Amino acid sequence: MKVVIYSVVSAFMFAITFLLRKQAARTLSLQTAYIFESITQIILLVAIFALTTPELKRGLATKEAGIGLALLAGVTVTIGVFLNYLALKSGLLSRVVAITSPAQIIFGVLLGLLLAGENVGTKQGLGIILSIAGILLIVSK
Repeated sequence: MKVVIYSVVSAFMFAITFLLRKQAARTLSLQTAYIFESITQIILLVAIFALTTPELKRGLATKEAGIGLALLAGVTVTIGVFLNYLALKSGLLSRVVAITSPAQIIFGVLLGLLLAGENVGTKQGLGIILSIAGILLIVSK
């Protein structure tokens, strides 16, 4: 049940994030808005981790194999957020979210299937088909 709660709250927070990005992009350049968003994220992450992670008192584990993957995740999220700002600056919030969110589902399930060895059940397959149909309905004029 925790995974559902965390996922729904995460989706809600991302929806609010998209709204705030849309509003920020109205008065700031994309670069300025993104820089302030990133600075805020760094400050919050350092504060949260400093308060909740006892391992940080011993230092970061810099010899772990997952560091390269974490760095690549940072690259992909940076590109994704920048493209999200571009989409929000040039399009409607409702349209951008209606394309982005189901596309994340589709790509996430496909990556899980192809690269993480996960299985796709009937319900997930139907969900992908409905997500694709939803995107097509949103982008068609």
